[in-house]
Amino acid sequence: MRNLFRKTGFAFAGIAAAATLAFGAGNAAASQDGPYVENSNGSASAWFQANGDTFWVGDWMADSHTTAAVWAVSVPCGGLNPPCPNFARNNEGANTGVPVKYDLSENLPLRYRACTLEKGALVSGGCSDLRSAIS
Repeated sequence: MRNLFRKTGFAFAGIAAAATLAFGAGNAAASQDGPYVENSNGSASAWFQANGDTFWVGDWMADSHTTAAVWAVSVPCGGLNPPCPNFARNNEGANTGVPVKYDLSENLPLRYRACTLEKGALVSGGCSDLRSAIS
């Protein structure tokens, strides 16, 4: 009886493999690139590329400010705290766009915005609207 189940199992696996090759495997991942965003004066930009978990961060103005994609996932810092922000920085200077890579869990919802920073702190009014992506 055991051999019958084993043979049936192998036959089923073979049929499933053949069907996958014939019809193609569906994309089960829900990863989704985020939209390109800019702050109000166009000095900072950000875009999330899901394939590779990469933030592209642009600094488009020679204004002595650093730019960053300020992002967070829906995981609290602990206790009653809000989500922990992370900063994907562009330290290369004006007129540059840099990739900042992470190794995120698959299908992780995240939110981000493009901001300007001065001495590590957010510049008042220096951020874009909040946008979403999925790693």
